[in-house]
Amino acid sequence: MNNREAIEMMTRCKHEIQSLRAQIDRLKPKADAYDNLALVLSLLPRQSVGMGEDLVWVLDKRMRELRPDDNTTEGT
Repeated sequence: MNNREAIEMMTRCKHEIQSLRAQIDRLKPKADAYDNLALVLSLLPRQSVGMGEDLVWVLDKRMRELRPDDNTTEGT
């Protein structure tokens, strides 16, 4: 590759990057609006606030139920 070809390739790359940056600038407000709307509608995953079932708690509960020393009324 000679210098002229390298300069042409770099120029095309520069224009492509500038074009993509401009496209991102145009789409960013729409993406931000979508994210805000999704948050309002609770469509985005969020950190649990304790409303879901805790698997560790369920396992502990079942283990307590199955232990004979913790469940003295079972089998009588």
